[in-house]
Amino acid sequence: MTNETPFSINAEMYRDEKVFAEGEDLGLMIKTAECRAEQRMLDIGAGAGHTALAFSPYVQECIGIDATKEMVEVASSFAQEKGAGNVRFQQGMAESLPFPDDSFDIITCRYAAHHFSDVRKAVSEVARVLKKNGRFLLVDHYAPEDPVLDEFVNHLNQLRDPSHVREDSLSEWQSMFTANQLSYQDIQKWNLPIQYESWIKRGGTPADREKQIISHLHQASEEARDTFSIKLKQNGQPDSFCLKAILIQGVK
Repeated sequence: MTNETPFSINAEMYRDEKVFAEGEDLGLMIKTAECRAEQRMLDIGAGAGHTALAFSPYVQECIGIDATKEMVEVASSFAQEKGAGNVRFQQGMAESLPFPDDSFDIITCRYAAHHFSDVRKAVSEVARVLKKNGRFLLVDHYAPEDPVLDEFVNHLNQLRDPSHVREDSLSEWQSMFTANQLSYQDIQKWNLPIQYESWIKRGGTPADREKQIISHLHQASEEARDTFSIKLKQNGQPDSFCLKAILIQGVK
C-alpha cells in the first residue's frame, strides 16, 4: 500500500494544465478579494502554486499549504522561476492549519476541497485563522441538489481518482459557512470543460477503472448527459464533459 496520489506522481502535469494555470476564475478571485498591499493571504490545497502566485503582486505575503510533499516542491520551484519573493509553500493539512487564530486577511481554496478528508473541519479551521472581516474565496466543482445527479458525478470522479472524497452541493456549502459565522455569497457559476483524454492521463487512472468510467458515462441518464454536457465520439470513446463550478465568498 502506498500513499501515492495523482498529485504526487503527476505534479508537473498539474502545474502545466490550463484549467489550473490560466482559468478565468483566478482573475475573478483577485477582483472579488479587493486585495490591499499590507494583507496576508493563505492558499489551502495550493497544488502547483497557481493561486498564491496570481495573488502575490497584490498583497504583502502569500503562504500556500498542501498535503502533498511533491506538490510543495513543484510549487516552490515554480515560485522561484517566477521570481515571487513574497510567496512560500509548506506541507500541511486543511483540517489542522498550522497557524494561530486571526492570521490572514484572505484565504483561498481552489479546486482542492473535494479532496479534504473532513471538509467541515477544514471550514472551521478557515474561520479560525481568518481575521475579522477577512474573506474566504472558494472555487470548486459542486454536486447538483438532485441526489441522483449528485451520486452520478461523485461516482465518476471517485472512479478516476480515489483521493476524491466528495464534491458537496451548494446547500451543504451554505450550511458549513453559516455554521462557522461566515456570510455566504455565490459570486459566479460556470461550466468547467473537461477533455476526457487529458483528464484520464492527469489522474493516472488504471485501465480497469477507465473501463468502469466509460461504462458509467455510457449509462448516464438523459438528465445527466444534459447537465454535464457528456459527449461521446462515434466509436463510443468519451470525448468531453463538464463539471459545475462556482466561486463562493464567505466574509467573517
